[in-house]
Amino acid sequence: MANVLIANLPTYTGNTNGAFLVMNNSGNTESFKVTKETLFSGYSQNAISPVTGSWTLSAGTNTVSFTVPQGQSYVMWVNGNIPSGIVNWNATVTLSNNNVPAIGVQYGWYYLAGNALVLTSIPSQIVGTAGSISTSSPAVLNTNTFTFGITNNSGTPQIVYYGYVKVS
Repeated sequence: MANVLIANLPTYTGNTNGAFLVMNNSGNTESFKVTKETLFSGYSQNAISPVTGSWTLSAGTNTVSFTVPQGQSYVMWVNGNIPSGIVNWNATVTLSNNNVPAIGVQYGWYYLAGNALVLTSIPSQIVGTAGSISTSSPAVLNTNTFTFGITNNSGTPQIVYYGYVKVS
């Protein structure tokens, strides 16, 4: 199978447990086979796949949160989408420990015209302005817990999803 382009290989659709991957050494002078389990050992699951969850919001005002491990960088999101109600939030942050703010950026939006879901507050511990250095103190005690205010005006319980991917 020498000199076959990867794009020309068939796609494997079976169980990948124990499957071998082929890799070269750094000088491209030798090739080796390695199981995917060995290659990815030491990585937590969310190093290669997202951690996801959901909240069931009762009618009215809700305060919800999720917690991530300290000392890492993350891409995170919240997404609720029901008839006449959309809430979206995303952030990219780096955490060091509980007495230091999360450095990064965050954006929140909700569908004002529908008003069935209303994003009323977003995490307060994320600091940072593009092109600047922050020396802020954290606004909360546990900077790895991200808390949101979401009002559910639909009259019935609704599900909102959240998740994150570790990027460091």
